[in-house]
Amino acid sequence: MLQEYIKEDLIFIDQYYEDRQQFFEEIAATLVSKGYVTEGFGEFLQDRETNYPTGLELEDYNVAIPHGDPQFIIKPFIAVARLKESVCLYRMDDPEEAIPVKFFFFLGLDSGGNHLQILKEIMQQIQNKDMIEQLLVAPTEEAFLLPLKKL
Repeated sequence: MLQEYIKEDLIFIDQYYEDRQQFFEEIAATLVSKGYVTEGFGEFLQDRETNYPTGLELEDYNVAIPHGDPQFIIKPFIAVARLKESVCLYRMDDPEEAIPVKFFFFLGLDSGGNHLQILKEIMQQIQNKDMIEQLLVAPTEEAFLLPLKKL
């Protein structure tokens, strides 16, 4: 199910950002320019992350799953990013604790009823150490996409 939402033109690897705000602004601008979301998505994403953090501290790495509101979604998607350097986010389960995050799964889902199933599947997959290790060492976007196509 996930593979139908993961878009080849929304894979971002080894880019550098000063902080979460810059990263989210640039991702949102890309999503707007490619016709996936409407204006306002970026601001919503920033506000939502501030009020409802999406950082997950796992055993060997940290991941975040920021997601937008269906009102901004034109075409449903999952954008995946591996940053060159981590940016600081707060933990979903402890909003007072900041963690460095390098992996991001941005969800842009419409109001269809399968968003909880997609979120559940992502939560399962990000705990798959083999997949994450493949994503860590993938040298190109094409190589990065290979394990994601198996989802």
